[in-house]
Amino acid sequence: MLIEILERRLLFQPRPICDALPTDLGMDYDESWADTPDGRRLHCWFLPGDGRTDLTWLWFGGVGGNLSLRVGEFGAVRKYTGANIFGFDYGGFGHSQGKASVRSTAIDARSALVHLQHRYNIDPERILYLGVSLGAAVAIRLAAETSSPKGAALVAPFASLTDMARLVHPVLTLGGRLVGPKFHSMSYVSRIGCPLLILHGAEDTLVPPFQGRKLFDAAAEPKRFAEIPGADHLDIGDQPEFWDALCGWLEDLG
Repeated sequence: MLIEILERRLLFQPRPICDALPTDLGMDYDESWADTPDGRRLHCWFLPGDGRTDLTWLWFGGVGGNLSLRVGEFGAVRKYTGANIFGFDYGGFGHSQGKASVRSTAIDARSALVHLQHRYNIDPERILYLGVSLGAAVAIRLAAETSSPKGAALVAPFASLTDMARLVHPVLTLGGRLVGPKFHSMSYVSRIGCPLLILHGAEDTLVPPFQGRKLFDAAAEPKRFAEIPGADHLDIGDQPEFWDALCGWLEDLG
């Protein structure tokens, strides 16, 4: 019980829902609900692209926020890549039912993928994963346990939750020993059978760049690492080098 409480308090920080919608930035969207095998409903948005509509980003959010607080991020990704975007909230985030945990995020990710394919008739070979921070761990596991996407882009990922516990809460987690093998991306990343891009801020003070490098070294080819100069954890998307790297990788995918 103590470990579960620590997990929820340290890992998952849902924010109050705001009223922002994609239409506030001139983007059309379709709202839908994905059903999970354990009887919950997940809030989802599908934003049609305006250029590469043959591709769809499946977005995996980080520790906080919800769909309404990511409208600006969705707008930036759509602006620079032109692809469709499908976002969903984990249980307990936004309007999604349940409470987030390491186990439930894996269930939620699978449910979201199935919903995306069935409701919007999206070819699995034209889906791209975009995982941000903790969301990168969710994306890595999904890619390793299911059919691989066309490509996976990971923003500021960590190698394992144990590593992060040692870095951020060494005393509270007894040097990471209380965490156990949760969100252990190192055990999954080598099983991803698709092109991989890791983007990491050179000045990231929350998830240091060596965490992304550690994952990169363990991953199979084809893979690419982009260290974004001057970027911290939360402002990496403000740097033009971030978009140069993401769009260049996307163009090479074809």
